[in-house]
Amino acid sequence: MRYIELIARVAPADVERASDVLRDVTGADTWNERPFAQPDLESDAMVDGRAAATVHAYAREAQAAAEADARLALVRHEIPAELTVRLVDEEDWAESWKEHFHVEHIGDRIVVVPTWRTYHARPGDVVIALDPGMAFGTGQHGTTRMCLESLERRVRPGDRVLDVGCGSGILSIAAAKLGAAAVDAVDVDADCVRITSENARLNGVDVRAALGSLGSAWPFGEAAAGYDAVVANVIARVIIDLAPDLVGALAPSGRLIVSGVIAEREEEVRDALAAAGARVDGVRAAGEWRCIEAVRA
Repeated sequence: MRYIELIARVAPADVERASDVLRDVTGADTWNERPFAQPDLESDAMVDGRAAATVHAYAREAQAAAEADARLALVRHEIPAELTVRLVDEEDWAESWKEHFHVEHIGDRIVVVPTWRTYHARPGDVVIALDPGMAFGTGQHGTTRMCLESLERRVRPGDRVLDVGCGSGILSIAAAKLGAAAVDAVDVDADCVRITSENARLNGVDVRAALGSLGSAWPFGEAAAGYDAVVANVIARVIIDLAPDLVGALAPSGRLIVSGVIAEREEEVRDALAAAGARVDGVRAAGEWRCIEAVRA
């Protein structure tokens, strides 16, 4: 299978907005390429915030209007960008980003290690070995980092955790390694379900992953209820649509963690969660992105 690769060169301040625009145009996740320096493989990459960054997105070859739609959307959102396009094979897409994926230290204990890198764990490290393939979730994006930080603070041994829109499985695996007794994961993309299952096996943890979502698309026999933590790193529109089901899946003392919300839609998401019976008790920011935590009211 062949894909159209959209490559947008933008100012550092526009990276997140450009990613969101291209994600909306293609219906698929994006990845960002930023200039960085790294002393060694065990250190965090130091991003050069002054240099131009590149946002990559992929559309199926059949989406002939993808380039024109992307150009129009970037102009409409007033994002200056140099957009180039090329055709790539699926195999090229699956491999091209690996050189930009490095060891990531997140929160106090979590370390995300690509399967092709070497890392010597320190006492107390919660190491997640990851091969995301074509699924979203490497630990580099601000939304993923904020969700991981929230899980590190909130998950307790014995908890039940639900990951909605599991992508690479990084959040599910983190929950399991932080002590969750049961972790369920759902995604509407079959590749993501497969990749989540593979990464869970790679990390030696049990994650029950299935194709589906909440509501009528719930794939498991029992009701989606009683979870101590529900995490959804998706986009604002999906969170708003699923708000009643996300809140309904919580145990009485459970906590909801949602991200993938751009700043301009924060209030909409907060309103939807409140209408669904949740009380927002924390919001954190990473650039234009927000991570919102809530409990059942």
